[in-house]
Amino acid sequence: MLDTLGGLLALAVVLGIPIGILALSRRRRPLDEVVTRGSAHGHDGLAVHPWRGHPSLRIVAWVVTVAVLVLGVFFLLGGQPYAAAFCLVGGGLMAYLSWARATGRAGDGTLTFTPEGLHQLRGGSEVFVPWEDVRGLVTTPTDLIVETTRPAVPVQHMLPLLGRRKVAQNDAVALPHEGLPPLPYQDMVALYSESAAARDELASDEPVERARTLLADLTR
Repeated sequence: MLDTLGGLLALAVVLGIPIGILALSRRRRPLDEVVTRGSAHGHDGLAVHPWRGHPSLRIVAWVVTVAVLVLGVFFLLGGQPYAAAFCLVGGGLMAYLSWARATGRAGDGTLTFTPEGLHQLRGGSEVFVPWEDVRGLVTTPTDLIVETTRPAVPVQHMLPLLGRRKVAQNDAVALPHEGLPPLPYQDMVALYSESAAARDELASDEPVERARTLLADLTR
């Protein structure tokens, strides 16, 4: 009886962890957390964050990482070197990714519009495009492809374990928008790249309130 209950409990834990992670990752964040004030390269501006997720996901990631590493040690002590190697290597990579996220090296894909330019840090790849270098924008289902007059070279802050940008050329760079709220990025980039007056507004709270109102209307 106890063995059966223990097995059911273990099964519930194994199934519950991924289900819980999925549920937390699908949680829609409040508008005042999605659109905020932000800064990039020393300039304040409008920051658009991923609109789904939960702060506790980082804690869950660390708990799972520690569990995998402990399991690896258990396998090693139990004379199962292959299983131990799999768990220890996997746990090490998970620990590295969790550390990169915790220290801000990974980034979450937040787009920051400042009076100086457009900034994104995602998967450890940081891009800053000055407004005067923007020629246009092509929007795809997954990326904002900014056309530029000169190269916008991504700066890598961690190992490229979370993927690379689909486009990083001399005349264009991709800014992934998967996970970001459905704002009219095409119009926003056109406005700020063409209007100095609009760019100056980015140092105030007005663009934040305007974007929140627009997002609320779009998601009703």
